[in-house]
Amino acid sequence: MANGSQKQIWLDLACQGDPSAISKLIVSYHPLLRRRVAERMGDAIMGKLEPEDILQEVYVDVFGRISRFENRGLDAFLNWLLTIVDSKVRDAGRALHRKLRDVDREVAPEAADVSESYWNLLDELYADSGTPSRVARRDEAVGALLACMSQLSPLHQQVIQMRFLEGRSVREAAEALDKSDANVVALTKAALKALRKSMDRLGEFTHADQPTPKRRT
Repeated sequence: MANGSQKQIWLDLACQGDPSAISKLIVSYHPLLRRRVAERMGDAIMGKLEPEDILQEVYVDVFGRISRFENRGLDAFLNWLLTIVDSKVRDAGRALHRKLRDVDREVAPEAADVSESYWNLLDELYADSGTPSRVARRDEAVGALLACMSQLSPLHQQVIQMRFLEGRSVREAAEALDKSDANVVALTKAALKALRKSMDRLGEFTHADQPTPKRRT
């Protein structure tokens, strides 16, 4: 667990545009932010979304807006994060309410087991490494993936989301993105490579000597 001095160093580097420092900050605050989201979501939203769905949008915002953050210390940074979290939860609630008012829409499906999907994605990233992927804690693992996904291009984020978190087939993703199957396969490989590179930059911060769950067959 990072102490305050280490977090302040990361914050200073993050405000200078260092993506790895931003990711490390996100991972260190992820458990707290996830609890905040869960507390604010309420039963209506929780039945349709997982906290990770909202946090993914939060972290994209953090990467996009960190250059405008006035570095007045860790307390100010945490308050800034919580403000973004609360705003995204409200946005999600309003969007869900609009969908429910539209009687022509199908009822939204119940939330999937997002945490399991992220574990499967983590295993996919390190499948060719010769050793099982390892992470310090489950919450750190998911936080790291969300942070690193936030650094990907929008198209790569879409491909990862569809193929690994939503479980869509190549054909389904191709239709949704208006691309050929071959393009989706190539995009998927490129997106995984970029995500693996980003995860590797976090290094020992995310890896420890504890095994991940077995990969699905």
